Amino acid sequence: MSAFDAVLSQGRPFGDSSYVHEQMRGAHLHRLKKVGDRLPAARRLLDALAGADRHREYRALGDPVVRCAIQQSLARVTAGAEVVLPLALCEEVLDATTRHLESGSADGPSEAGATEAQRLDPEAGPAWFWHPERRDDAFAQALRVLVAREFTDQICAPAPSDVAILRKAAGLLREILPETSRSALHHTHVIGISPGVGAWARKSSTSQFRMAGIVFLNQKLLTNPWWVAEHLLHESLHQKLYDFRHAHSLLVRDVESDHGLPDEVRKVTSLWNSPGLAGTNRWDPHRSIAAFHVYVHLSLFCTLAERRAPALESTYGPVDAPHPMTPGRKAFERAHYLGEQLHSTTWPELGLAGRGLTDWLTSILQALDPTPPPPGATLHLLLHRYLREAAKARKALPNPALERRLAALAEVESASARAILKATGAPPDELARALSSAPSSFPDLRQAIATTLTTLAPDGYSLDPLAPHAPRHPDDMVRDMVESSSHALATMPEIV
Repeated sequence: MSAFDAVLSQGRPFGDSSYVHEQMRGAHLHRLKKVGDRLPAARRLLDALAGADRHREYRALGDPVVRCAIQQSLARVTAGAEVVLPLALCEEVLDATTRHLESGSADGPSEAGATEAQRLDPEAGPAWFWHPERRDDAFAQALRVLVAREFTDQICAPAPSDVAILRKAAGLLREILPETSRSALHHTHVIGISPGVGAWARKSSTSQFRMAGIVFLNQKLLTNPWWVAEHLLHESLHQKLYDFRHAHSLLVRDVESDHGLPDEVRKVTSLWNSPGLAGTNRWDPHRSIAAFHVYVHLSLFCTLAERRAPALESTYGPVDAPHPMTPGRKAFERAHYLGEQLHSTTWPELGLAGRGLTDWLTSILQALDPTPPPPGATLHLLLHRYLREAAKARKALPNPALERRLAALAEVESASARAILKATGAPPDELARALSSAPSSFPDLRQAIATTLTTLAPDGYSLDPLAPHAPRHPDDMVRDMVESSSHALATMPEIV
């Protein structure tokens, strides 16, 4: 499997970072030229970039604040669009970047305002840690506005322990997947540490296409180097895809404004995630292809990490605590599902490059995994959500009022589980043993139901072969139970 490290990091056009950087460079220079027709600051920056070497040009065009200033200036002056950054502040950023390039500094423009910039790992790429205690220049002002727009709350100062564990995580990535991680990390220019409270509380790690170049990690969860390595790779892979999208037809909507697509985009349901009350587990085409891109890579990383863990735990600690990594098998299963959904659901929304990327990743996934789930399988993904929700409920206990509501829901779920087991033809004594012997708590009952259904499934992925002539497919009955229960739990504010 380690041979795929080179495939994922060097395959052109989708994996080769040198190619992606070059295309991204061309796209941003083209946008600056368009803005320069009406914005002198953009023309001055173009002249400064022409006189800079490729390294300084790369640091400038990769800077997340510079990118946002270019993008928002373009939207404002060419389309009259409402933007978050005032045009005057965009001009300040562009002029400050020009002065920075003319100074000959090899650092990134935003980094120059840091009191003492700390780098992640010079071998891994350009990433450095944003510190709010810095010069209050145009870059700091712009980033505060951008972060407030996306997340409401601001990022915090990295503690020495945060920097240490992220450097350790970068070292672990180099041990497990050296070429792929190096390629991905060269698309991450800034690391922001979130306080893990308020708007950040539910975000383990995050990044946004509108703020390409910067990744955010939850300070409260920076405890296990294996988990941190997975999330650092995850978000850096998003950055790589963002750079690719800037210069390629990832989505039809990126290329044409009048394309005949319906106003409502086709969405993929990530079955392992809870929908909440707003259906947040339904992903648009960009998020779906971004998740597929990540999970194919994580399938390889997490599987290799599990194999290498015994030899590396003396340096990096236990792989499973606290905050364990995503198991390699789960990453494979999610990747297969997303690949299927991209082909069957969102294919009309994908541009030429998006379809090519999906096919390329699918071919790699098929070569990596000798035992894929059968096409269309969903049981395992739904039960994963079922158990994740049970774990959240357990954390909220004890709580007398919540326990009463969960007890009522447990009765409904027990009845649903009995109906499912009856449809599969399970013997009555097995049905009684599975449910009546389950412990009294709601999380334990869910565990018993999930274990029973998984054990009954002949291949672990579907109950339907047990009842080929049943009026309703057992897998559909499981989905109805899980969806209904997820909605009920979403109405209980104690469960976060």
